[in-house]
Amino acid sequence: MSATVGREKRQVTLPQEVVRAAGIEVDDQVDWRFEDGEIHGKKLVPETAEVLDLEDLDPKTLAPKEGKLTCESIVKAIRADRARQA
Repeated sequence: MSATVGREKRQVTLPQEVVRAAGIEVDDQVDWRFEDGEIHGKKLVPETAEVLDLEDLDPKTLAPKEGKLTCESIVKAIRADRARQA
């Protein structure tokens, strides 16, 4: 067991072995819960968005023919369109 100290601004330094075991890196987010007198933290994993090809999008609206509309799919479609026009 590794003990830590709470600071004035509610900051706590996580023990190195906990950080390594959880795979926590700089700017990662942790979801905290208090249950039955214990604090539980869970590393949040960002959702990965599927990048769609230009042919997967409606050329007029850039809406996907199937799946979710993502920033990546819009950027990819715009770049492909610009390359085609050049």
